[in-house]
Amino acid sequence: MTMGGQVDEQSWKPRFRTARSTITKVLESSAFRYSRERAPKIIDDAAALRRLAEVVEALDYANPPLSTIADRVAAAIKFLRHRAHRLETDPDALADPGVAAGHAACERLIVASLDYLITPVDLVPDFRPGGYIDDVLLLSWVFGAAADELEPYLEDEPQV
Repeated sequence: MTMGGQVDEQSWKPRFRTARSTITKVLESSAFRYSRERAPKIIDDAAALRRLAEVVEALDYANPPLSTIADRVAAAIKFLRHRAHRLETDPDALADPGVAAGHAACERLIVASLDYLITPVDLVPDFRPGGYIDDVLLLSWVFGAAADELEPYLEDEPQV
């Protein structure tokens, strides 16, 4: 800071720099790469979508640290179940060539991030203290990128 409390160019520069951000490390991790490889198979299999929804729902996302994204996790579970239902009742509707590639990519990203969430040995193993922090970072990023896909599944009324 300069005299008078104003910020100058030298005072706002970080004193250290990391080579990669934490979210980049998670996105480039072998565990997330594995989840991304699995996502296309899961997203077109109603039974696999339902199993993923059940396992995610069984996690304690109502308490910290997952509670920070609990509403989005609940919306993602609804998304999985809705997609599974549509695969069973009207599979042609999901094969619509008019669906934007970005929309389909976001849906696969949601599935990959939830698969990553249930993977116990990922960038920060879930059994270690603070083990879900990488999951929260990844899910927060994905839920932001896929906000349009999750919005229809968010609760209008908060649950009491």
